[in-house]
Amino acid sequence: MQFIQSQPRYIGGQSRQQTYFSTLEDQVSADNAVRLIDAFIDKLDLQQLGFQKTIHHSGGRPPYAPQVLLKLYLYGYLNKIRSSRKLERESIRNIELQWLLQNLQPNYHTIADFRKLHAQSLQSMFRLYVHFLGDAGLLGKTTIAVDGSKFKAVNSKKNNYNQKKIDKHRQFIKDKAEKYLQELDELDKEEQTQSKEEVQPKRDKIKQGLEKLKERTIKYDMLQQQLDNTTDKQISTTDPDSRSILITKSIVEIAYNVQNAVDDKHNLVVQTQATNSNDGKALHTAATQAKQNLQLQKEDSLMVLADKGYHTGAELQHCQQENMITHVAYKEQPGVKHIANEFLAESFDYDKATDSYTCPAGAVLTSLGTWHNKKGEANETSFRFKTYRTGACKTCALKSQCTKLNKRIIQRSEYQDAVEINDNNIKQNPQYYKRRQAIVEHPFGTIKRHFGFTHTLLKGLQKVNGEMNLIMFCYNFLRTKNILGFAKMLEAIQNWQPDYSKIVCVLKNGFIKMIYKQNKPSFIFNNYQLLFLRAV
Repeated sequence: MQFIQSQPRYIGGQSRQQTYFSTLEDQVSADNAVRLIDAFIDKLDLQQLGFQKTIHHSGGRPPYAPQVLLKLYLYGYLNKIRSSRKLERESIRNIELQWLLQNLQPNYHTIADFRKLHAQSLQSMFRLYVHFLGDAGLLGKTTIAVDGSKFKAVNSKKNNYNQKKIDKHRQFIKDKAEKYLQELDELDKEEQTQSKEEVQPKRDKIKQGLEKLKERTIKYDMLQQQLDNTTDKQISTTDPDSRSILITKSIVEIAYNVQNAVDDKHNLVVQTQATNSNDGKALHTAATQAKQNLQLQKEDSLMVLADKGYHTGAELQHCQQENMITHVAYKEQPGVKHIANEFLAESFDYDKATDSYTCPAGAVLTSLGTWHNKKGEANETSFRFKTYRTGACKTCALKSQCTKLNKRIIQRSEYQDAVEINDNNIKQNPQYYKRRQAIVEHPFGTIKRHFGFTHTLLKGLQKVNGEMNLIMFCYNFLRTKNILGFAKMLEAIQNWQPDYSKIVCVLKNGFIKMIYKQNKPSFIFNNYQLLFLRAV
């Protein structure tokens, strides 16, 4: 019996020669997220936000509208595409972008320049979106958590220098030069037994080497001069604003430290700021800017949660003076070998009325009232303190457990009241601080693991700030869609009435204050006119 094998059947495709009629509108579904991007950007008055200038690199043609390039960037960052070249390719082949941009195809130069030129405008757009979140009822406005995360800069470790690194290179140049000179002395001796033609190539090679060492000497002299003129004790040559920052206990990267303030209701970012310093001086700026973005008044209370890296007396006091309830993890006082735990400084009772301490043995420690300066980095005054002591130590039976000096000395910082208020907040309400991690680490985790954004593409603190505000905007935008759903978010955008006057206030006061606090007077001088023009 003969069996006939049937041919397999598959789903057939459409002929490439077939003509069909379709519009861009037909090819984008009614609930596609690009429609939210389109609706939001069309809602904005971009001139009010500072989006005024675009560049077209094709000679003689008019520029693109800022809306077009802004839509392109929002789509790109929401879809993990940041490269201007990749965005150019996507605008050609991506049907969603063809719909969003109405088939416009800007080149990568135009795309890249738009991001660089509008760093401040991107920050203003982020702040305006925070206002939208508040108007949509998505912000609690009672509790924020502050935290920082490091993003790699466009600057390799090789192009970051400190005094130790410069000294090492200089010593290498010195040792190499001495070696070359020894070789020249040996060639002088060889000329007595060898012809000049045999020795001369070796001599020329050594002279070339010495010439290169001379060029390297000039290079490191210039680097030394730059280092001497900075208070940071380090310089970066590719991106001068980037700094060597400790990532973990043993890993150092050339990076920016991005500070986020996150509202606790839906883990939405209400303030973001790229810095090139550690967390110790960041709390007050982040919390104050967050309070402004939340449209709270100075007298309005705001709970601020942060880890122990932010536990700085001056920062705590500044926050508390602006009616912020700080819950910043306190730093445990390290143990001292010759001091029993019950005689550590926190065991001494302070009396504010008499400005005195009472030790565990009952003796009273007083102060002469003189303020002393505690020096920090670059020999600058970090804070002031008083010293307290007593003559009772000489006859005290417990002296050996308390101090090895003639007298026990207690130092009290000018910010000690603020520190104690904060520490009591933590002790009385430990459950508040426990919420910090769940609130603030969600955005960074999403940005770094879901989006893959672990580094910046731009150079300079101002431009990096622009990109980080764009990234956080996209995080908030995506999270808003997940919370509300497409239909409710679209309705909220359509019914929203933006208020640009408050963005101007933040721009004029907050940003300049932030830059000044980071010790960037040259930046203010060079950019104040631009900031003022955009603000008014």
